[in-house]
Amino acid sequence: MVLVVAGVAGYGYWKYQSVERLDLDLTDAVGTEPRNFLIIGSDSRSEIEGTDPSAGVMLGSEAPAGRRSDSIAILRVDPGSDRMDVLSIPRDLWVTGVDGGRHRINEAFSGSTQDLIDTIDENLGIPINHYVEVDFVGFRELVDALGGVPMYFDSPVRDLNSGLRVENPGCVVLNGEAGLAFARSRNLEWSDGSTWHTDGSGDLGRINRQQLLMRASLRQVRSLGLDDVGTLTGLIDAGLNATTIDSGLGIGDLTSFGKRLADFDPQHLQSHSIAVNPYRTSGGAAVLLVDEEASGDTLAIFRGQAAPTAVTTTTSPPPAPKDIRVDILNAGAADGEARRASYVFVDGDFVLGAVDTAGEELTGSTVSHAPGAQRMGELVAGWLGPTPEVVEDESLTAGTVVVRLGSDFERVFSPAEVEEPQSVTSGPTDSTGSTPTTTSTTTTTVPGWTPGVAPEGVDC
Repeated sequence: MVLVVAGVAGYGYWKYQSVERLDLDLTDAVGTEPRNFLIIGSDSRSEIEGTDPSAGVMLGSEAPAGRRSDSIAILRVDPGSDRMDVLSIPRDLWVTGVDGGRHRINEAFSGSTQDLIDTIDENLGIPINHYVEVDFVGFRELVDALGGVPMYFDSPVRDLNSGLRVENPGCVVLNGEAGLAFARSRNLEWSDGSTWHTDGSGDLGRINRQQLLMRASLRQVRSLGLDDVGTLTGLIDAGLNATTIDSGLGIGDLTSFGKRLADFDPQHLQSHSIAVNPYRTSGGAAVLLVDEEASGDTLAIFRGQAAPTAVTTTTSPPPAPKDIRVDILNAGAADGEARRASYVFVDGDFVLGAVDTAGEELTGSTVSHAPGAQRMGELVAGWLGPTPEVVEDESLTAGTVVVRLGSDFERVFSPAEVEEPQSVTSGPTDSTGSTPTTTSTTTTTVPGWTPGVAPEGVDC
């Protein structure tokens, strides 16, 4: 994404002439219509040594030949909106290939870029307008050109396969090598201070962490001040040296998009994931199948069949997440659910309070609010599934809401879903304060270990 700033400088135009391009059969986008960018992180190791940690192989093993799509994402850019949407696609998604056979979507890319584009169109119904590919070297150099990406880690983490190692909790600036290891981690382990725990979420957890890294990178881009020539040229060099784009992505497109990205608010990046079900093939391979019903609302956005809409309201302005402190207590849910839910609430701009274990176990989740603050309770309850009971608690101070996750707890909606979701009279609201009109149940509880939330007063 960072490479598009090349369009804002004459130097960028000169560099643009040397970038590798592919002639691809893509869907045309006319005028100011929204555009879907297929963004690929390629695991091609052609430019790095086998002993390089970025090769991502265990000591004593050989790096695989050829190329695979290490990450697949579709970025939807609507010139008429101040938001962007990104959809991450699991590498293990089981699809029908262009040859009619069944295989992982990752294998389509190993055939050809066009095969992957056609496979996405045929299986997900999403047209692709532009293509951007960055390999290992390009990703690493981009992160280094940014001066690293700051993130807060609430515990030590490691991945022996990708080379990730964060020794101590706290604010960590991920350089190119560490950023690549974090983005590629599928076998992550985290420590509670005495024991290492395995995160078994695989590719789904990695997708969530990649989206967090993307948002953190955008914040870093915005903080740099791209009017600085040295910063800009460094990004251009890093971005274009190891990047491939489609031949139809012209300098005018990059200019327009680059100017917009330089001032883009990362909070307006809406992250989406495809709802999937685990599946075992006849050959015994563990893969993922699209849950068509649960993914319908998300896919409709990228197909151009729907857009987040809101109805107007004449009632008083609803409470905003930033005005609500949320305490999250585990009262019978699976281990770690309160911590995972806290990451999503923070991403939704709520103020995080205590995250702890409740002194009781509940069958049904509850949301407690202070007297006169029912709308705050209903707003928080709308993020949880199934919908919890909303109760008044006279002991609570104004602005505090307490969530108790019972044994029935199944999921917490992502901020993107809550900005589109349920047709209700009171509940989640979009950024304008209006009640959304569509329903979305495409994402269960955020999978996998994530870096955590910086405590109050700590700014990474």
